[in-house]
Amino acid sequence: MKFKHYLIVFLASFGLSLFFASCLNEDNKIPPNCYDLIQNNGEEGVDCGGPCEKECDHCTNGIFEPHKGETWLDCGGPCPVCPQCANGIKDGDEVGIDCGGSCGGCEALCNDGLLNGFENEIDCQYDIEGVELACELCPTCTDGVMNGNEAGIDCGGPNCPVCCTSGNCRNGMRDGNEFWVDCGGSTCPDCPDTLSFRVVTTNTNAFVPSSFFAVDYSNAPVIDVITTGTASNGSSIMIRFSEYPTPNQEYNLATVNANVASIAYTDETGVVYSSAYGGASGKVTFVRKAYLELENNTNGQCNKPVGEYRYWRATFSNVVLSNMDGTLQIQLTDGLIQKTIFEN
Repeated sequence: MKFKHYLIVFLASFGLSLFFASCLNEDNKIPPNCYDLIQNNGEEGVDCGGPCEKECDHCTNGIFEPHKGETWLDCGGPCPVCPQCANGIKDGDEVGIDCGGSCGGCEALCNDGLLNGFENEIDCQYDIEGVELACELCPTCTDGVMNGNEAGIDCGGPNCPVCCTSGNCRNGMRDGNEFWVDCGGSTCPDCPDTLSFRVVTTNTNAFVPSSFFAVDYSNAPVIDVITTGTASNGSSIMIRFSEYPTPNQEYNLATVNANVASIAYTDETGVVYSSAYGGASGKVTFVRKAYLELENNTNGQCNKPVGEYRYWRATFSNVVLSNMDGTLQIQLTDGLIQKTIFEN
């Protein structure tokens, strides 16, 4: 009888141990593998390719693999016969390779990684007279745009002539003769005209369109820099420097003469706040100015329009302004002014 009890206890203990062992925990979880019906562990498909011994079916993987006998994407050779509208050949009533007529518009093929439609290179075209322009233009060294692998506009990289400065317009640094980081100068795209700030009082971000008015009278005895424009929230702003500042020059609005540097802000209701009214605080920093005169073939391969480029950049932060009688205040911060003036 005792033996029978011991046997029952043993079997019960053994069963419980199996039950708890089967429960998943951090120590006994089954790792991802090639038989779990999930694509993981670097597999190319579900339980195939990558670390798995089983190869994926190349006729269904969405990759054009001519070395495996495919004549087009997942078709031809050992794969199913290619349909007429996806065989890499201009046939039937098509106007381009696999497009037009009964096959649909060529623009639908511009991002498929295949050389089809009217494309001259994969997913792009040359601008050829009489040929439908369905895809983006292919990068060239004469298109006036920094694209492809170029380091500047139509220069640098493996295919285009060397740029006329040592700057690289893609490296996140201000080098060469760039006006600011990766913009301006003789080879980089112009720095985008910017006048933006935040109204702390109402927590409103304001942005002035790129057509904002800016004047540079660098040789005038009185007014050197005025920047003004109407912001996206209906307000307007004017930043004025009455002497041409030097780089990194900082103005404390609490102490600087308003005839030297000032900010005036008009809110959307027409109330004017100005540092000229007294009681202002905060700072304006004239960060950088730059000047460049480009002539034909200056120092070699400079591909921007010939003319004079004058650039300045300023910031302002935590600026408090009062209205004329001092009864109202407004606070502006996160201000950025960036402007290029071009004269040809």
